[in-house]
Amino acid sequence: MSPNGRTVPRTFYLNEQHELARGEKEGGGRVPQYIDINWASRGTAISRSLHRVRKEIQESPDPTKENHYFMLAAPVERLTKASTDKTKARDGKVFEDTDFAREHSRVFRRLGVDLLNVADDGSAVVHMKPEMMEQLSGRAQFLQKLGAGEQSRWATIDRFEMIPPELRVDADWLRTLRAKKVTDAVIEFQSLLARSEIDALVRAVVQILLRNLGEALTGTGTDFSGRQWVRGKVTPESLTKISQGFASVQSLHSPLISIAASPPPVRHRSHASAPSEVDALSLPVIGVLDTGVPADHAILAKYRRGTYLAPTSPTGRAHPHGGFVSSRVVFGDPDYSNGPPAQPPVASARYYDINISGISPGQIEDKGIYPALQAIVATAPDVRVFNMSFDTRDPLESIPSVKRFETLSLVQDLDNFIFQNDILVVIAAGNSERGILPLTPYPRHFEDPRWALGAWARSFNSLTCGSFVKRIGPGGLVTEAGWPSPFCRIGPGLCDSPKPDFSANGGNGTAQYDYAAGLGVWGLTQEGMWRTGLARPLHPHC
Repeated sequence: MSPNGRTVPRTFYLNEQHELARGEKEGGGRVPQYIDINWASRGTAISRSLHRVRKEIQESPDPTKENHYFMLAAPVERLTKASTDKTKARDGKVFEDTDFAREHSRVFRRLGVDLLNVADDGSAVVHMKPEMMEQLSGRAQFLQKLGAGEQSRWATIDRFEMIPPELRVDADWLRTLRAKKVTDAVIEFQSLLARSEIDALVRAVVQILLRNLGEALTGTGTDFSGRQWVRGKVTPESLTKISQGFASVQSLHSPLISIAASPPPVRHRSHASAPSEVDALSLPVIGVLDTGVPADHAILAKYRRGTYLAPTSPTGRAHPHGGFVSSRVVFGDPDYSNGPPAQPPVASARYYDINISGISPGQIEDKGIYPALQAIVATAPDVRVFNMSFDTRDPLESIPSVKRFETLSLVQDLDNFIFQNDILVVIAAGNSERGILPLTPYPRHFEDPRWALGAWARSFNSLTCGSFVKRIGPGGLVTEAGWPSPFCRIGPGLCDSPKPDFSANGGNGTAQYDYAAGLGVWGLTQEGMWRTGLARPLHPHC
């Protein structure tokens, strides 16, 4: 303190690793006292592993190898620390498991290494420049002569390795592919690559593909995070070759597709009357990301604010799911169980038709979500609310690890986009598979892992909408109004966050968890008629 009682400013100097100078003291306690480590042996092993990795990368066909080293840091399973805490320490020692995903992630920043990802086995996918590898290799050789502070940075690292192919591509998926037959695949490139390096990498990948087998790249794109990717027709042999030889490829996987519920055959429907007159231009607008609505729809065309068609969407007839969802966005939840009412519903919103269909009917192209949102936010500032009534077919935990990581990367992009652009996104909690009975009967059906949420419904910054039974009909499994719809997927979300955030009427189901007439909710068909008989459509309006 100064004589006048004010705090005297103090200057701290940082080095190129954003660390305090060696003479400065960091807050947060003293340097950990790691013991039972042969630092000479550890340093030699780390230095040799770095040399092996550098040699393998230099011998690879990866065109980015002169500027980037992507590799794996294998952790020490357990550390031993000296401690005087008599309640925790035995013989003056405490044990600590290495966790690169949490408290030990800081060691890479202190070493000047970029941490990119932590694999399921605890290994860390890292990146460093060639000159940084030279520095680290040299320091590791003399690790036994360095001080405790410098040694503590290396305590959690056992060795460095090449990234194994199984961290780039799911082996189970490869085994399902037919030899020398092309399949739809997405190749995701590592972050931190410059545009010129991506171009060189794409050319190197193209050289591997065989035209006589029909292999080719068919599209490219950039995620919200800036990471770039290409899509194409590729054989399993080429996928294996790319996964083994290109460290700058982060992952290879089948297209990321979500499912829009396909309606069963219509069992009961009624003609729609013309809606009550309302000034459509005065209504709020909700963006509906789905499978599209026919341009000449007899009822909904009047309430269309605009249309966006993703480049990957088929140009043919729209899938029924998009019109059904949009009708509930516009008209809410009408009850036509006793026939069309004398007074048709009054519209409460308009919709922006955002068609992000996949190649097959009822599919949603997950990679198309960000470009669609970006386009609408930039060109239609009055659209601030978006509806996504779809999700991955399988619960998140059952998706293979590589594809699960890529799917969660898109969910993370959505969260960041929502925050950056101050928009509201409502996502349906999703439906269980038709006709599958839970291992534990309703109402404890949520204990069955097949009722767990998919990926999109776990988004942090969106609102996840579940469903309940509003109207009780004959033959329904749920007999109490207000109880959860038996097919609705249940949380928690990521990091055990509470999900769903709210609920709307979604209909009932049979005791066999199947469709039945009179148990569902109402919506418009492509032909402009009200349809019911769906026991499991989760399309609450925003």
